[in-house]
Amino acid sequence: MESIQALIVEDDPADAELIARQIRQSGYELAWTRVQTKADFLAQLQRVPDIVLSDYSMPQFSGLEALELLRGSGFDIPLILISGTVGEEIAVEAMRVGATDYLLKDRIARLGNAVERALAEKRLRAERSRAEEQIQSQLRELQRWQAVTLDREDRVQALKREVNELLRGAGKPPRYAPPETGESPP
Repeated sequence: MESIQALIVEDDPADAELIARQIRQSGYELAWTRVQTKADFLAQLQRVPDIVLSDYSMPQFSGLEALELLRGSGFDIPLILISGTVGEEIAVEAMRVGATDYLLKDRIARLGNAVERALAEKRLRAERSRAEEQIQSQLRELQRWQAVTLDREDRVQALKREVNELLRGAGKPPRYAPPETGESPP
């Protein structure tokens, strides 16, 4: 059973309990905190929950405000909007600005699937980020080795030129051909 930390943004304690119960019924071990104000949301967000589940409309705070604050925080935490009355236009706008999903309270049975999908997408983003960081690290290492190799080749060419100059100074033919011609020395 996967254990998750949820931040539930909800003004009705009974609705928050219903949300928590539905997640548990979906097979998650759940620890959760309920908030209903902007200040409480920001304070609890610093604990970096695995997921945020937010009512769309509350007297002192809204799900879209929570989404805006979450996106501004820099944390990669999925947010699912849950509402009793959200219309299709509002739901589409919420998804456009970054909500992971939206559900109607009368269709809360979908919540487990929505949470599973949101957490899977978050894991994929984290894996992609780690892979990109690894690629960037390997690219920097490759560039460093290329610079070292080119520096060595430059030093070898400089040594060959010095040998050729010493040989010429001694009245002998050069031993190494210039690198750009690829011809054998005379």
